[in-house]
Amino acid sequence: MHLVMGRSGLVPAGATSAPARPRPRPATRPRRGEPDGPRSGGATRALPVYLASVLAGVVLAIAWLLPGTGAGAVLAWVAALLLVAAVRARRELLPAYCAGLIGHLVGFYWVYRTVCVFGGFGPAAGALIFAVFIALGALQFLVFALIHHHLGPGFDALALRSATAVVLAELLTIRLFPWHFGHTQIAFTPFVQVAGIGGAMAVSFLMFWVAEAGVRVLVFREWRVAFLLPLVVFGLAIGYGLAMIGRYRSPDGRAQEVVVVQGNATLAEKRDLDSARKNLTRIWELSRTAAHPGSLVVWPEGSVPAYIPAAVARVGNPPVLPWIGDGTAFLVGSYSFLPNQERYNAAFAVYPDGRVPLPYFKRILIPFGETLPLASYFPWLKGLNAKAGVFSAGTETRIFDYPMRRPDGAVWTLKVAPLICYEDTVPSLAREATQQGAELLVNITSDSWFGRTLAPHQHHLIAAFRAIENRRFLIRATNTGLSGVVDPLGRTIAGIPPFSEGTVTATVRPLTDPSAYTVWVGDRPWWGLLAVSLAGAIVRRKRRTGAFGTL
Repeated sequence: MHLVMGRSGLVPAGATSAPARPRPRPATRPRRGEPDGPRSGGATRALPVYLASVLAGVVLAIAWLLPGTGAGAVLAWVAALLLVAAVRARRELLPAYCAGLIGHLVGFYWVYRTVCVFGGFGPAAGALIFAVFIALGALQFLVFALIHHHLGPGFDALALRSATAVVLAELLTIRLFPWHFGHTQIAFTPFVQVAGIGGAMAVSFLMFWVAEAGVRVLVFREWRVAFLLPLVVFGLAIGYGLAMIGRYRSPDGRAQEVVVVQGNATLAEKRDLDSARKNLTRIWELSRTAAHPGSLVVWPEGSVPAYIPAAVARVGNPPVLPWIGDGTAFLVGSYSFLPNQERYNAAFAVYPDGRVPLPYFKRILIPFGETLPLASYFPWLKGLNAKAGVFSAGTETRIFDYPMRRPDGAVWTLKVAPLICYEDTVPSLAREATQQGAELLVNITSDSWFGRTLAPHQHHLIAAFRAIENRRFLIRATNTGLSGVVDPLGRTIAGIPPFSEGTVTATVRPLTDPSAYTVWVGDRPWWGLLAVSLAGAIVRRKRRTGAFGTL
């Protein structure tokens, strides 16, 4: 017998050597730029992904250029679908970042002018700051893609990868203009009522949950029964919204007349003391004409061009705060100071009997306009912008308890929480005020810095979510518009057009019933989702490390 060498050792001559069993190749993670697992059947070219991302940024920008409209709401859905398709098709970060760059450049074009006018910077410095704003704002999209690509496979089973990524990106990124995808849906009234449970991010979450299920079915030809779940939840959200519309279309409670005054003071008038005093006279005359006994009259931010002592106690001391004496109450914007000479942007309440409680001090100051970041550590920064204010920031919420009188002579208390300027874009401030008993939210602001742009409309759109989240009426008085009254459903029921002088009178209902968002939920679901995502990532890393250790 002759032996020959075979693959499995020495075998008899003439015998057929058994084919060698191929060694299993170690699993590898998708390399940068390759399709990620089941999301694509083959290699995806980069160009279509970049085109889809750029188109998503353009469409989203157009949606923000149509704030508060049905067309804007529809376009935002299109942008969400395009963005989800792009991030699922290719494991890249740059396409999503490009979408963010374009969306911020076009959708928030007005930031450049605001930086130059409000901050007092020249064209070159303003352009540089605007470029930084765009670059930092687009990080929201970069973080979205980063989180999307690193979530575990468990998120794919229920199509939750994109929804989780978008809300975590909105939660974690710091933005000068804190917008959410959900804000674009304000015209879709039944849908946005879910913000009364989970805030604006609940709307963003549902948008991207439905969008991912749709993209995976229509684009990637996947089908799972579990993809019906986001549609079911979306339907439940619409049903909840319809129930809330029925509840708050005509809410119960005592009626309160509110008069919003808009003097249409231009930016030049605000900066010139004589013009500012003439504007004060104009606002005062408008108020006396429109007010009735028992009404609450609201003036914009900085209407009274004077520094009033915080402990002024009563009107007429000094004689700059308004008072009619017939039962009319006021809430006005002015400036204040404490005995230690710290200065504040303030809101003063004038009770019907002429008493003036301690004012509310603005808590969130605008960088480069009201304060210079790091100027206390680097005094030379003050030389870059001599026009920047040196205000101090307030530290606490304040509720004004107005002693109002009914026609029958009975006295009742109207609890009002003021928010100044940008503060109505910060959900936690309105939520905290409502938790402390506010029955009515009032924002006084000066949007004249934006000029004739869409910024006042975008500001108003974001502010309207405070009414939905807390189920309160929101009153907004601005110097040049957009002033108005928002009901607990987020609908603007009365308003004054921008760059016009006048008043608007509306009947509101001071509400006391709490929303789920205000009392229980807040941002807890999103922090919980972050914790689950991090825990999953840690477990996967340990398993991978353990597997390598056994080799």
